[in-house]
Amino acid sequence: MGQKFMNWFKRILRSVFTKLLVVIVLTGICINLVVVGFFWLHRSAAGRPLHKNILQYLNYIVDDLGSPPDLVRAKQIGRQASLQIYYDGMHTNWTTAENFSDIQKAHWRDWSRDPIIRLGSYHGHHFVELIHESGRFVFGLDKSFELDPERKRLVIILLSLLTLILAGAFLSIRWILKPVRWLNEGVREVSQGNLKYRVPLKRSDELRDLAAAFNDMTERIRDMLHSKEQLLLDVSHELRSPLTRVKVALEFMPDGQAKESITGDVVEMEKMINEILETARMHHLHGKLKVERVLLTDILKEVLPEFENQSPGVQADDIPTGSAIQVDPEQIKIVFKNILTNAIKFSSPDSQPVSIRLKDRPPNIVLQIADHGIGIPQDELPFIFEPFYRVDKSRTKDTGGYGLGLSLCKTIMEAHGGRIQIDSTPNVGTTVTLFFPN
Repeated sequence: MGQKFMNWFKRILRSVFTKLLVVIVLTGICINLVVVGFFWLHRSAAGRPLHKNILQYLNYIVDDLGSPPDLVRAKQIGRQASLQIYYDGMHTNWTTAENFSDIQKAHWRDWSRDPIIRLGSYHGHHFVELIHESGRFVFGLDKSFELDPERKRLVIILLSLLTLILAGAFLSIRWILKPVRWLNEGVREVSQGNLKYRVPLKRSDELRDLAAAFNDMTERIRDMLHSKEQLLLDVSHELRSPLTRVKVALEFMPDGQAKESITGDVVEMEKMINEILETARMHHLHGKLKVERVLLTDILKEVLPEFENQSPGVQADDIPTGSAIQVDPEQIKIVFKNILTNAIKFSSPDSQPVSIRLKDRPPNIVLQIADHGIGIPQDELPFIFEPFYRVDKSRTKDTGGYGLGLSLCKTIMEAHGGRIQIDSTPNVGTTVTLFFPN
């Protein structure tokens, strides 16, 4: 679960959508910083007349308190102006607040060049200090003033507006980049062999042109592959007639090495033609398979006896007996025989036996056939399912095969709604994994 979360998190961080969202958020932050900076400069420029007004107002309060300052009058003014007042004189000191000790811990700074007035703050509380001829006065904002409901409402409105703006930006980017997700889905479908998939053309921007180009590309690829397959079919059909004539002519030849060699070549060509036609037929098997519910163990019991006396042998590891699948048994036998033949062919006689393991991984039943042979180079793996592709480029009779077996296996598995996967390491071995829908 942790690895899946990390992969998901990395994918989110690398996505174009996330990058655009980060750009918008950073732009918003920079705009706000610039606005705040301008307001701060404006306030600094306006601070001088404001300083004079506050100084005049505080002197007016001090004069109203009398000389010496009257505590009763200070409490009355404090209630009316939402102020806390602290007085420290030569002979006495008092405060209008029950707890006004924060001024001793406040951080003070000069507000202007006038030394008689300073500003202080501590844990969100703000103070103004005034040095008067009668003593030192400290004025603090009353707590009820700081928690003014009107200010709280304005802050909530501001945060709500910012949230709406970011949500709007999020949804807008998501809508704009929706064609990218369609293209991503198209690439995934085409990579799995679905050349009939078409990306929706619902926009009128550059991404629509890209989607149209993608659809045109898949259409051309499908036409090219169809032409290639049709050429193979036509050639295979045309070769049957001359092969038949050659076989008839061979019957009238005297026995000997020449007749035996030609007969072997004819048999090999017939086998190749039959494999080509069988592969082409399987491409059109959807809806024509003789599907029935069978146990995988029953199919394996029919196939494995053919490989009992072939080194290094085949070993079935704890195959569950209750794994049933909906398949055409004869076609799946072809898949098993092709894979087991390759596994034994490319394993040395003294290596470990080819192993067969069956696992239940909903929604699939997974069958793995692993050998310990020569393996397949990594740069060859993407092409091994192509018709006539062989890792051994010599194409000698000793290695056998025409490069059609794995292509036929892939076609059969896809016709059943499953898939085939091959993992291999040179000089270590190859594992073929078959996924059957459960």
